[in-house]
Amino acid sequence: MSHQLWDYYRGYAFWRPYVDACTRWCFGSVRIEGMENMPRDGYVILAPNHRQTLMDALLILLLNKGPIAFGARSDIFAKPRVAAILHWLRIVPIARERNGLREVANNFSVFDQVVECMRHGVPFCLFPEGQHRPEKGLLPIKKGIFKLADLAAQRLDGPVYVVPVGIDSEFFFRGMGRVVLRVGKPIRPAGYEEGPDRFTRLSQDLTDGLQALIDRPFPPRKLPKAVVWLAFPLWLVCAVLGLPIWLGWRWVLRGMKDKAWMHTVRFGFRLLLPVFQPFEAFFEGWLIRLFSPRN
Repeated sequence: MSHQLWDYYRGYAFWRPYVDACTRWCFGSVRIEGMENMPRDGYVILAPNHRQTLMDALLILLLNKGPIAFGARSDIFAKPRVAAILHWLRIVPIARERNGLREVANNFSVFDQVVECMRHGVPFCLFPEGQHRPEKGLLPIKKGIFKLADLAAQRLDGPVYVVPVGIDSEFFFRGMGRVVLRVGKPIRPAGYEEGPDRFTRLSQDLTDGLQALIDRPFPPRKLPKAVVWLAFPLWLVCAVLGLPIWLGWRWVLRGMKDKAWMHTVRFGFRLLLPVFQPFEAFFEGWLIRLFSPRN
């Protein structure tokens, strides 16, 4: 039986706490800031920066105990079985201009689903850059997120907000670093005057908001190096017991050109091999604390 994006279904609700826990365990810590900026009225479209492929979506889920629906590039929906799984995960296909006009035209029917999803109280998340990149910074913001906001505002009985969310990672390619999700001031596209440069102004304001959220440095760690060295014998034990996960994700990543998948692949092994998670986490965390800056 097919589910609507906004439906409650037991399988999703059953696995969600475990998935959220695995997401947190993939990092040294996950901190959420600025939740007071999340609108209490109307409807929300979340607009995060995008660096870590699927891992960014898993982090965004931590902002809400209930479901969040997502948009993803349409080419990953090519296989019917994959498309069915993605739909179960509340992910819908969004075509990009590079996919051709016929594919882009399909976005209108997808947007209809998204608006109904928002009408039922489920936030929607769309990565406004349209693609990910590992480097810190932002790609140009696409105007599709504001077209969606305009459509939603026409059909829904309340204000529609685009909320920037900055996802900032301490050590992107080393794992077990700290991650911060910073919720910024919401943008209400309906408040912008019409004109040929309206989308340009909206894109610039969203870019400025996101840039300010990801440009903050991480404070140095306070754990003394002597304490880390005293934990060395325990680290040796955890290094052996955590090898199934540590070697597994590194072996898979070896054949992938896009290293931004590192966190996602590692998450997959932790999800499937929970018994080894504590050992691999301590093993990775010990290395990070040994070689990271201190006060």
